Amino acid sequence: MHKHTLLSAFEWLPASRQRALRRNLVFIGATLVLGLLSKAFAAGGAYTVDDGAINAPGECNVDGSYTGSTARSALSGACTSRAMPNLQWGAAIEDDPDQTQLSPQLKGALWAWQDAGVEIAWAAAAHIAMDRRHPFDGADLGLPLSWQPFETLRLNLNAGWAHAYDDGERNHRLTWGTGLEYRVAGCLTLLAERYGQQRGDQAWQAGPRVHLGKQVDVDLVVGRNLAGDRDHWLTTGATLRF
Repeated sequence: MHKHTLLSAFEWLPASRQRALRRNLVFIGATLVLGLLSKAFAAGGAYTVDDGAINAPGECNVDGSYTGSTARSALSGACTSRAMPNLQWGAAIEDDPDQTQLSPQLKGALWAWQDAGVEIAWAAAAHIAMDRRHPFDGADLGLPLSWQPFETLRLNLNAGWAHAYDDGERNHRLTWGTGLEYRVAGCLTLLAERYGQQRGDQAWQAGPRVHLGKQVDVDLVVGRNLAGDRDHWLTTGATLRF
């Protein structure tokens, strides 16, 4: 009875958005349950700017998010094996009313200066459109850097290159991003970021990250496009590490 009542509250949405919302609710619910059995820490979650760290050997993470205004849902996972402790591998799947995209991903540790709190990595991803005759949709290469000057503050900087098919036209663009994470209390971190690409999208995002013990993180993110029609959005997300 309760399940029927919950789903019926979203009957006014188009069918594709209902499916995306259900998937996100199922993921967040499963994350909260599994988090009681797993060890979780902060991660990229619903944010775009990456940090310079990779998972510790033998650890994995799962991230999920849903953006209401665009009905975009995303689910990603990444692991670092004990046999290759400097390489993190994973994949992400994004779904919106226009397409579903699968993105295999690799991230490797380049250099770290522990005393200064500096970490640098490299990251690469390919993008595959699942519902097109010609599926290859582009690729990204990046160098994420993190600097943690204080225990409660971490700054992230991204520089990279993107290759994309935009309406059949091949484009190569430089990409960039800056972000900060400020730990207010043991259960709360505030995050903000700005990112963009050459002759392309520019946007900012910010919001709180709630730490449910040391097991699960939940994000509430407000964002706005700084180019074009200046759309704004609200994203919810959850992160699990194990």
